[in-house]
Amino acid sequence: MILLSTKKLNAKIKSALYKSGIDIFEAPMIKTRLIDFQWPKIEDGIIITSSTALKGVLKHTEYKTIIKTPFFCVGTSTKVKLLELGLNVIECEYSAKGLANKIIKKYSNKTFNYFCGKQRLNVIDELFKKNSIGLCFSEVYETKETSIKIENCFEGVLFFSPSAVKSYAKNNSFDSKICFSWGNTTAKEIAKYSDNYFVSKKPEINSLILLIKNTLK
Repeated sequence: MILLSTKKLNAKIKSALYKSGIDIFEAPMIKTRLIDFQWPKIEDGIIITSSTALKGVLKHTEYKTIIKTPFFCVGTSTKVKLLELGLNVIECEYSAKGLANKIIKKYSNKTFNYFCGKQRLNVIDELFKKNSIGLCFSEVYETKETSIKIENCFEGVLFFSPSAVKSYAKNNSFDSKICFSWGNTTAKEIAKYSDNYFVSKKPEINSLILLIKNTLK
């Protein structure tokens, strides 16, 4: 079976899929670019919901001033990177909604910095506003669609973000394609175009690989 991946995958991941009889054709549907931003006044905690946002923070000359600041993040891969940098991770959840709800429950008296992208979803914004929790935004990257028509034959598609789903849909069909989603947020966007999709239990690559293998058995 041949699957289209809407982002570049590393050799280890492609090898694991190949051993299960799955070939990967890569066609990135989005690209991200770090942008300059003014370093904010740091509040009680910092929210990071993507590895790209973390790259933007690390690029700034002031990032070493937040070594002891509590971090609240989405995704274990981002958590691992934060810990490797010696940063102080307090909470980690598998989705922005899950993280927001935990903060609302346990840290509602705090004010937070949110390092994010220009095209972010408004999940955290809306939940914090509804619960009167202070939130200061710093947009550190932007996402652009790079949609192209795929002529190659493939039977399924791997999606990792809502933006990639939108980009793919501009020039390609979902008809007769099995879709695999990296988490529920991306799945909601896929559902606008197709009923034939499966969602990984966690937004982690091992969970996605297991989903693909089990689905295609």
